[in-house]
Amino acid sequence: MARALAQEEPAQGVRYKVDRSGKIGKVVGSYLGSVYLRPPGGGLEWAVRPDTLRDPTPQELWTALSPTGTVGGGR
Repeated sequence: MARALAQEEPAQGVRYKVDRSGKIGKVVGSYLGSVYLRPPGGGLEWAVRPDTLRDPTPQELWTALSPTGTVGGGR
């Protein structure tokens, strides 16, 4: 039996990153040396330098994408 895609799992090809302040964002683009992120629950984009980003841990990603997670992945 095929397993349905769980809500906390990002769609294939969707990338999430953590900025220097610890906020998790979905990568929505890049322009003129900045990477643009959007909170997983939606909201305003913000720009960061690519060298300040890291991959989220599985726990951070699960927390940010869960229905009770803080918008923006705040701690």
